[in-house]
Amino acid sequence: MSKRTLIPLAAVALVCGGTVAVAHAATTHGSDTTRATCTARPNVTDVGTAQQITVVCTVPKPPAVTVTAGGATATATTTVTATIGPSGSASPSGAPTDPPPTQSTSASPTLTSGPTATTAPPTPTGSPTASGGCATSTPNVPDGPDGRGGCFPGPANTGPNAPASAMATYTGSCTITAANTVIDSKVVNCRSIDVRASGFVLSNSYLNGGIVQSGGNPSFTVQDSFIDSGVQYPACSNGSCPAGKYACGDTGNATTDCGVTGSNFTILRTEIINSNRAAYCEAPGPCLIQNSYFHGTNLWPDRSNLAHASSVREEQNLTLRHNSLHCSYTGPFVNGDIGCSADLTGYPDFAPIKNNIVDRNLFVASAGSAYCAYGGATSGKPYSGDPTNATNQTFTNNVFQRGANSKCGSYGAITSFNSSGVGNVWSGNVWDDGTPVPAAR
Repeated sequence: MSKRTLIPLAAVALVCGGTVAVAHAATTHGSDTTRATCTARPNVTDVGTAQQITVVCTVPKPPAVTVTAGGATATATTTVTATIGPSGSASPSGAPTDPPPTQSTSASPTLTSGPTATTAPPTPTGSPTASGGCATSTPNVPDGPDGRGGCFPGPANTGPNAPASAMATYTGSCTITAANTVIDSKVVNCRSIDVRASGFVLSNSYLNGGIVQSGGNPSFTVQDSFIDSGVQYPACSNGSCPAGKYACGDTGNATTDCGVTGSNFTILRTEIINSNRAAYCEAPGPCLIQNSYFHGTNLWPDRSNLAHASSVREEQNLTLRHNSLHCSYTGPFVNGDIGCSADLTGYPDFAPIKNNIVDRNLFVASAGSAYCAYGGATSGKPYSGDPTNATNQTFTNNVFQRGANSKCGSYGAITSFNSSGVGNVWSGNVWDDGTPVPAAR
């Protein structure tokens, strides 16, 4: 499986002592053999280098939504047809089901080591409700009203429908070689699930690790699950931080198979934490990320860590619809590289950025980031001069939190969006107070 290394190219704003510095990096994925501790599904709130952990085990599912693009209207649903063959394997077609299909995995080596669940949340007692049926009545926050009759994704409406303590540990192979393999309602301790056969589904499960592809771009789906990509790190080299669990994404420690990376994948109603990048849709795609919650960017604050973080990174043919996105690392900024670039990044480092739909998402304010979103037209990159770069970039009906500085990021809501680019659309994007967000290049 080919691996990319970290190159100092993509923009990231670093706030240190009141000064904002800008660094550049292009980060992708590598390999890692360190296993994270299996924990119950937490709701992570970043406080400096620590995390406050509460437990939420309720999962009302967001409804299907209708999207209009290129003159065509389509309703996105979350259904799948699964055909159970004589071997007992499920063959999904279309998007995943709700409820998820029954587990069926091919015979494979048994995972003989790895952590087990150590913290179990209480048994779910029902969905919390507030004004409008959302878990909180505060609008334009995760779990809060989205202004369109629904709720933005958060811990109350994403993830599995039962605590990790109620699920068995997955004992199959971490390398998926059989088509249409389904892992359902399991605690999965794979540093990386390596998808090598199409039709893989991870459903209603807890994954302590990440998902990558090798051998092309076999399709896979993650639905109603919780992914914790956290890695056990040593104490910081200067003694400034203790040993512990921090976000995956440090190339110096080979912890770069983080979150969900690849193309031809679908993520639905899933929460992802402890990754320098929750999801990366690589060219050529396609990818669908919908009704999901990405946050908890708890980077290891060692001077050797050059991780550049985002919530989602796009290249081509991504549909990013109705998600709550937060690149939430707030320091300490121990060098000129570590930190968040944006909630959504798209740099033409490895391919032209094009044909992406960004619709109805919540961009959570991130004061440690340069911006909350990048539009694909970043200059000075290997594919910046490609005539197809930064084309067919559609941003519609998104909400950008203003945050403490009223800008969402350190400098603004979005940069590198070419308003005059072929097929580019900027429409209906607003601040969380309802005022329009201009498309800034």
